[in-house]
Amino acid sequence: MTGRFAIDIETVSPTLDRYERPPDFGDPRYFELLAVVLGYESPAGDRETEMLFRTADSPEDELALCGRVAEWMDAREGETYLTYGGGRFDRPQLLGRIERAREACDDDGEAASRLARLLEDELEHDDVQPDAWDAFGEYTRLEDACERVGIDPEETRWTDYEHGIDLDEVRPSKYRGFEKVLNADVPVFGERYVALADAGATETLTFRALRDLLDHYGREDIVHLFDLADARPFDGD
Repeated sequence: MTGRFAIDIETVSPTLDRYERPPDFGDPRYFELLAVVLGYESPAGDRETEMLFRTADSPEDELALCGRVAEWMDAREGETYLTYGGGRFDRPQLLGRIERAREACDDDGEAASRLARLLEDELEHDDVQPDAWDAFGEYTRLEDACERVGIDPEETRWTDYEHGIDLDEVRPSKYRGFEKVLNADVPVFGERYVALADAGATETLTFRALRDLLDHYGREDIVHLFDLADARPFDGD
């Protein structure tokens, strides 16, 4: 028996306006990787999580991030990787961003290519979302699916961090008033994070607060995925 992985990606969309909906969620032109959130469960049931971030605003750094993900996974033994909606988004976006970054910097990106081989050929993909949607209805979010099976994810509250961004000033009216970080808020924080990282401002209070916020949000997305997968078959009643 070997272990299993869990994967989730966080993205930014610097070519779009804030909160603008991408024309096509399957098209990697509208996204760039911000971070990759990883989980691992050993054969003994021990679990660990890691969130690997971009460190610069360049295609070379995006390739390097993918290479670091491959190295992290290669250091552990597993046969499958879990996602929630990864068949429609995370997996094709990772593969698509690898190709676009390689083209942009004219780099073979062997380490990143290693990640592509892991995702496409060497590991079995187990997307939990289709089962959840069948049981709980289409467009059921990960947090809602967790709650339906008795898992209580911890919210990330944007007001708990000194990042200097007032979301209620930049959010569309339909999102204002929510204390928790929403998926649509991540690019706002993420683009600021990447800009500060690219400028070398990694010791500032703002950068550290952004990293802490994004890290908490990302890990909460991944830490419960093993238990959600194990709760199948879901009872939709």
